[in-house]
Amino acid sequence: MADLLRDLDFFHLDDLLTDEEKMARDTTKRFVDREIPASDRAAFCEGDVPMQLVPQMAELGIFGANLKGYGCAGMNNVAYGLIMQELEAR
Repeated sequence: MADLLRDLDFFHLDDLLTDEEKMARDTTKRFVDREIPASDRAAFCEGDVPMQLVPQMAELGIFGANLKGYGCAGMNNVAYGLIMQELEAR
């Protein structure tokens, strides 16, 4: 199945992203595709996150990804936005 978000990149905005931003987006996309079954995605989007996913999401640095310190990833806001986009796109 083609990736809808990349297929609709008419302005080639993906070319403007850094490698770190692309990695954050792609890692999150793989996580969602692998760990969140299609039947659970509607509940996930409404804020019902299965608790068994929380440690995995924390390990990936999804929580507080744009914060510096406190054990957070310290990514820039673009990377954080791309992570949220992938979580919400499913």
